[in-house]
Amino acid sequence: MIPILITEGDPCGIGPEILQMSRERLNILSQQRQILLISSNSSLSYPGWQEIKDPFSIHSPGLYLWRTSAITSSEQKSLLVGKPSAASGKAAFASLEEAVRIQKKIGGNLITLPLSKEWVIKSGVKKFIGHTEYLAEVYKKRTYMLMAGRELNVLPLTTHVPLKKVPSYLKKIHLSSFISAVRSAPISKGKIAFLGLNPHAGEGGKVGDEEKKILMPIILKMRKAGLDVTDPLSADGAFSETSRAKYSLFLACYHDQGLIPFKMWEGKFGVNVTLGLDFIRVSPDHGTAFDIAGLGKADPESFLQCLEWVSGRVSAENDLRRSH
Repeated sequence: MIPILITEGDPCGIGPEILQMSRERLNILSQQRQILLISSNSSLSYPGWQEIKDPFSIHSPGLYLWRTSAITSSEQKSLLVGKPSAASGKAAFASLEEAVRIQKKIGGNLITLPLSKEWVIKSGVKKFIGHTEYLAEVYKKRTYMLMAGRELNVLPLTTHVPLKKVPSYLKKIHLSSFISAVRSAPISKGKIAFLGLNPHAGEGGKVGDEEKKILMPIILKMRKAGLDVTDPLSADGAFSETSRAKYSLFLACYHDQGLIPFKMWEGKFGVNVTLGLDFIRVSPDHGTAFDIAGLGKADPESFLQCLEWVSGRVSAENDLRRSH
């Protein structure tokens, strides 16, 4: 029985709200799985969750709540729904840290609810870049971010880096781990679209030579490893209806190149999947939404999709599709 661990995210965002809105699905899953929520906010109420004193003592299916003591009582009192602060950033990061500590000891798959990088950094965690990079550091793995949807799958080769640094980051990609990550992606196998870095994929070198000097060597290595990868494609036309049906995976050179079309097309059905770990880690494809927190406007659909991933249903469905 593989446990499901859930981080609370920023307690002032919509994370706690979407948890409560997903109770029906959580209740069904908890009949067969141990589901452990890690919270850093003692003032938040989670009806129906059994609060425990030891996160390592659960042995039966159910909904369990473990509260850390990472923030002070005065910090707890300062937390207001919809109002992020250094205290809420501290609480969010503490939930993530504690989830990693527990996962390393008991195993399990992980859902991380949204946090704000800005407020985590303002809380004092100066080098925090994001979940994907943090997990790479603490598990000593090379991780990759897959944005997975019902019809579209996008893997950005670089994530949260300034645009001017993208070419230098592309040169540093660890190809063997990257190829392994692409192979491990639990999506239907097929042709892979590799997006060019420059407009019109460089126009044969007239608008930049990165396609020839940086991207083609990566592509040739991938082909040598048996992956069916295109030459660099012009990104402005790559996400047409025809292309979405043709390619199983899009490789984007930088964050916005791939995530803008992904989020526009998949919307609330998108899931952020971390490749390269020995367990499943997923996160809803949206942020903390402080502006609507507590107003009853949040949509839990992306979180529900995350539950499908960690419970193994998505992987099983993809295996079935591949068998046909």
